[in-house]
Amino acid sequence: MTTFRELEAFVAVADMGSFEKAAHNLGTSQSGISRLIHEFEQGFPEPLFNRDRRSARLTTKGQEVLSHARIILRQRMRLTERFEASNLFTPMLRLGVTELSAVTWLGSFIAKLKARYPGLRLDLKVGSSVDLHALMQDGLLDAAVVLESVRTHNMARVPIGVARCGWFCAVDAPLPGLLKLTEFERQTLLLQGRAQGGGTQIENWLLERGVKLANSIQSDSLAALAGICAAGLGIASLPRAVAAQNMDSGLLREVKIPIGAPSLNYMLIMRGGSLTEFHTAVAGLARKTCDFNKALVPHKAS
Repeated sequence: MTTFRELEAFVAVADMGSFEKAAHNLGTSQSGISRLIHEFEQGFPEPLFNRDRRSARLTTKGQEVLSHARIILRQRMRLTERFEASNLFTPMLRLGVTELSAVTWLGSFIAKLKARYPGLRLDLKVGSSVDLHALMQDGLLDAAVVLESVRTHNMARVPIGVARCGWFCAVDAPLPGLLKLTEFERQTLLLQGRAQGGGTQIENWLLERGVKLANSIQSDSLAALAGICAAGLGIASLPRAVAAQNMDSGLLREVKIPIGAPSLNYMLIMRGGSLTEFHTAVAGLARKTCDFNKALVPHKAS
């Protein structure tokens, strides 16, 4: 008789294309996954996978079985969500977010999620949009908040917010509050690294407006960029939420240019074939909660 564990293993291998990645996803061994798939395939007259050294690809029959397996697993999850007591329901969410999400709305989002699902098990990964998308492709995350410019395949995309950026310099930098473009082009620009995705977007935004970059310093860390900027080493492109605390501390001030400043659009991505009511609720809560323009306020003990 087919078990739910066999169905989970089958869907995981189909989604990730390998027994090794499926084993990592399900927290078991590769030999354990192989055994489950072998037992599952015994119920069918022909193989469900075309196997080679590097991947496990579904046969035509495997594709047909996959659609039914997804339905069964979704129905099981819906049954659990609907009839199990909220304090007993223990959903697992492997969530990836960028640094900006972590320092703005993430804390509030997790608090509300835990209030709704007290038994929630959360595995959190903070990284670049590019790295988080790769983890999604490998099936190692259930959902990720990434820049909207990231290209996705077979994933649900939910727009969730916009981060407004600005140009900032050290508070004592010998620069006027409004720079001409010719003067701006001569400055050293401090940008997010290309691996983050935001830096590339900002570079493209400038180039589309005819701005030629003379020199730039890149960092994958927004905190590092703010620190370099405060040291007087250039003009930084920073989300306003990141710059706000440094401005309040008297370290940075805003510099304006005639063409304004860019904004960064963010989206939540999830695997379209694996969505349940729980995942839909997560997406809805993220849309209501996220605010990329308000910095996290540290809790003060009384």
